[in-house]
Amino acid sequence: MKTMHRTARKPGDPLKIEIDTSPIRLNPLDTQDYTSKMICSIMYESLQDGYNCRIIRKDPRTCQVDIHPDYLGDAEGVVQTIIYHLTKENQSPHLGSFLNIKQAVPYVKGLVSSDQLGVNVKGEKRFEVTLDEPSDEIEAVLQSSFLIPGTAGGDVPENGPYRFKRTFEKGLEFERNPQYKMTPADHRTVQTIQFILNVDLEKSIGLYEANQTDVTCHTQFHHSNMRYRQYADFKENHLPMLFTFKVKDDMLRTFIQHYFDKQKLAGDLGHIITPTDSLIGIWESGRTPQKDPPLLTKEEPIRIVYADYYPNGEIIERLAGLFRRAGADVSVSRVSHFNDYYHMDKSGFDIELHLFLPAYMHELSYIRYFIRDISDPEKKKTIIDAIGSEKKKELFGLFENTTHYCPICFGKSLYLQDPCIEGFSVKTDGLLSVHDVKCR
Repeated sequence: MKTMHRTARKPGDPLKIEIDTSPIRLNPLDTQDYTSKMICSIMYESLQDGYNCRIIRKDPRTCQVDIHPDYLGDAEGVVQTIIYHLTKENQSPHLGSFLNIKQAVPYVKGLVSSDQLGVNVKGEKRFEVTLDEPSDEIEAVLQSSFLIPGTAGGDVPENGPYRFKRTFEKGLEFERNPQYKMTPADHRTVQTIQFILNVDLEKSIGLYEANQTDVTCHTQFHHSNMRYRQYADFKENHLPMLFTFKVKDDMLRTFIQHYFDKQKLAGDLGHIITPTDSLIGIWESGRTPQKDPPLLTKEEPIRIVYADYYPNGEIIERLAGLFRRAGADVSVSRVSHFNDYYHMDKSGFDIELHLFLPAYMHELSYIRYFIRDISDPEKKKTIIDAIGSEKKKELFGLFENTTHYCPICFGKSLYLQDPCIEGFSVKTDGLLSVHDVKCR
């Protein structure tokens, strides 16, 4: 397979990774934006079954975790971070992920002390977790990016393969962590990683060809560049990031579900996205979008807002076109920077493009988020019953929409990577694997 023509790498050159937005907060315990999570994944290493630990299911309610001797962190540190997340005063966004631990709910309510929780240190590198109810979710939670060994006060050391060094004009720089021993470094190990900010999508390929980046941004690969799929540089895999419309009006949400053609959108975008009819995973309901939308009678324009990152604009343009064909006026607002979009008051808009990245790789991470937008108590009960009986097909159908959210698609990781670089990958959770990155 042929490779792209690039300026030759020099010995000792940093690995330069393109990003399309600056990180907001580099703290793995509470960061919410995707770029921050991605960068945190090279600084902080979570537990990974089969690599730096073994997770053993002793019985339906009990897990034993044996941590590798070379892992930077011990059992006490992991338990202390669990306590941090469960301490209500810390306002952790991940408190709900640990509520199935035995005595967790009474602890959150202040009825029992932390030493009564179902988390027990059994040795320097061993701990056990006991649940209130059997669940296969706990393995995913224990391997989540927000569970890093630390203190009950929320202090976590940089235990990953790279540590922060400096900021510079174009981005951030990280150096190999000399304390990291899970994968020992050698003379070919990349010693420096830089994240290079580029907000101009059209310059991405040129920067790569000029050796100003070694890995292009994997969330903004334009569909017109899919011809590069034939090159050895090209990488592709699914991303768990879910694109949704958050719709204020029930009539508009129903209209979108009946007439918005996700399959055609995906085809027109070169299948850089994967359509879905469920909020909790890739699933097709079998519903065929209707062709001729009825007239929409609205006195005011339909107001839509989105963050201006690819392919958000293409998705919104397709939605606005559908409304205009139905005779409605449309007002579209785009926000240039994700941080501004994240914090802005969107209550004045009818529809917003909402992206969701699960906190851990399990459908319950999606369910915990979207079930909050279901007001019907009977539907909630049906969902809880389906979770308990592990009726996954039924669950997918129950999440075709909530009161305000309807699904569009899942993203993909699409990027170019210098073939001279080995050991780098974007994992199935959308975070980076760089523990053994080398230059040939």
